[in-house]
Amino acid sequence: MNFAEKLKAKALETGQKSIEKEVVVVDKAANKEGLAAMLGARAKATNQQSVVTQAPSPTVKKAGSLNALSNALKQAKETREEVRGAMVIDFPTAAVRAWSFSTLKKFENCQWAVKLGKVDKIYVESGEAAQRGTLIHDGCEEWVRGNIAELPADPRTKFDQLSGDFTTLREEFRAGKVTMEENWGIRKDWSPCEWDDDELWGRAKLDAFVLEDEHSCRIIDYKTGRKFGNEMKHADQGLSYALHAMYRYPELDVFRVEFWYIDEGIKMLRTFNRRQLGMLILRMHNRAKKLTTTKDFIPSANAHTCRFCEYGCNTNKEGKAYGNGACGFDHYRGLDVA
Repeated sequence: MNFAEKLKAKALETGQKSIEKEVVVVDKAANKEGLAAMLGARAKATNQQSVVTQAPSPTVKKAGSLNALSNALKQAKETREEVRGAMVIDFPTAAVRAWSFSTLKKFENCQWAVKLGKVDKIYVESGEAAQRGTLIHDGCEEWVRGNIAELPADPRTKFDQLSGDFTTLREEFRAGKVTMEENWGIRKDWSPCEWDDDELWGRAKLDAFVLEDEHSCRIIDYKTGRKFGNEMKHADQGLSYALHAMYRYPELDVFRVEFWYIDEGIKMLRTFNRRQLGMLILRMHNRAKKLTTTKDFIPSANAHTCRFCEYGCNTNKEGKAYGNGACGFDHYRGLDVA
């Protein structure tokens, strides 16, 4: 007795009725017309109404030639740019007339800190880390220029792991390919200018700029401190430098940004082409525009933004303050008393 027969016998013993369902075998249609006929017959047998629909006609015409395809792509790009919006360059600046990347990041972290520094002109003494970074940057520049015999090493630096890169950079400097610590300025339309220009809107200063050939360049920035946790910020900084270079050198197509982490002996590389930068500039422009048109600066007081603020009163484990305590909105003000 198989399994089905056992089930039927059990049903008879218990007085239950077994239900047998008819299995409908549908033959596979050979083509679309056959499938439609089968579906129609099945619908008629089950008293259902068949609904006939037509696929919508394509709204995009297929390009008949390469020229037509090129024109279609160009039209799509223009439409996308119109939707995205044009870059506004005719606007009055407010309290902060010109921006740099460091000021922009500080503004996006806490607007009030920019007001204290750029508007109220409250003096801030450089901390030990900033002073050390300045000494190492200056020493690297002097070594590449050939003015000193050794790189500015200390117990924390790892110049030995970057010695080949620095040697190549010095050779490129001697070949006339490298400029260092130049004052790059831009106007609101991103046209290059000097820092003393009446229409100056943005500033940048590169540690080293290498003009490799007629189509490509390298932008080098020395970093003291660690890479981990700063990748996004540094990549954003590299983008701003590449945008400056794109307008200062209109003949270049490839912009390679290199961050040399001197305390770790490693590098981080980012490469942009002119097309990519053209798509990224609007967002950077609007960020800088917001900074230079802001009249009412809003504080962003919280444990994160105030922790190492140069205008705050938070202290380290030894009780030394990170800032000068000038900010009245500081998150850590009065916490010890409370």
